[in-house]
Amino acid sequence: MQTRTYLSGQVTAKREVVEAKDIESLTGIHPLNPRNQDGLTLEAVRDILPSISENGVNQEGVAIKCPKTGKYLLLDASRRRFCCIHSRVDLPLWVLQSDVTDEQALKIINDSQEVKRWSYPEHAAYLLVIAQRKKINVEETKIEDLAQSLGMGRESLRKRLEAYNISRNIIEVFVDFEGIPNSFYSKLAKFEKALAKAGKNIEEEMDAFKNELQLNEELSSEVSECQRQTLELLGEFVSNTINRKTQKASWETTKLAEFEDKKAYAKVSRSPDRNSVKFELSRIGSEKLRKIEDSIRAILSEEA
Repeated sequence: MQTRTYLSGQVTAKREVVEAKDIESLTGIHPLNPRNQDGLTLEAVRDILPSISENGVNQEGVAIKCPKTGKYLLLDASRRRFCCIHSRVDLPLWVLQSDVTDEQALKIINDSQEVKRWSYPEHAAYLLVIAQRKKINVEETKIEDLAQSLGMGRESLRKRLEAYNISRNIIEVFVDFEGIPNSFYSKLAKFEKALAKAGKNIEEEMDAFKNELQLNEELSSEVSECQRQTLELLGEFVSNTINRKTQKASWETTKLAEFEDKKAYAKVSRSPDRNSVKFELSRIGSEKLRKIEDSIRAILSEEA
């Protein structure tokens, strides 16, 4: 039996291999694993899929066996798991043998990052879990103090939190959206702020943008170039959207009566939200005008 240890010998692990046919039923993702499973696509694993398909997995994942379900819950290797399922390849794992605390699991997760580092949002999710475990109130803590508590630089933390807070509707317009360059996030944050300031619905606007992308025949089939093109097109889309003049909704006016006198009229106008009404009366006669005024006063008095 092959074994190894983690955390300077605190935790022992046994090597086990999950056959390809059993991976989906016998393995799952540990709740503390920050890798965004929705971001796993063939494009997102393009760097390791060919090798795994041809040669199998050469670096074991780390997992904890759930005592209730018997499933192996992966602390890392979710990308390798995805590739194994797609390519029908066995998945080797180091299965932790003793009871592991969440704090220990988080340390192992941090030490076991794969070739593809976490995206900024994924890293922020991990850091926020750490903060929660330390009982830090993130909302009320200055970023300088939070960074110090997490053992990282202020600017590094700020960039990750900024990326974490960007609407998923914006991030997910990209192919391999968890693999976009880190330099994109500051621009995406600006795009979101501009749309929000202009009163635009982010979800609706991004749906419209994705429809435009689907019709664009000039997008590169190479992922990194396609990401670059998408960022450029998104910038143009946002600029055009916020500068597009919105036709001001007008009041709806209806005639209340017809008169022989061409200069006489009685009409009512309603605001677009139906919360305001204006009556306009001209040359209808003083007696009719008095009756209308009395009727309005009487109705309003009843309401009061």
